[in-house]
Amino acid sequence: MASPAPIPLTDYSPDGVDLTLIRWFLSLTPAQRLELHERQIGDILAIRQLNARG
Repeated sequence: MASPAPIPLTDYSPDGVDLTLIRWFLSLTPAQRLELHERQIGDILAIRQLNARG
């Protein structure tokens, strides 16, 4: 019995989601994911402060 052919990876799902970003994020360790989110939160808070000065 032959094994089924592998399903080729695509860059986008049928509904337009960028799967490369999901694959990249899942390639990170949990600690790396947390570090990334903490940096992004810091950036968001800094932007909020700048916008409040307006």
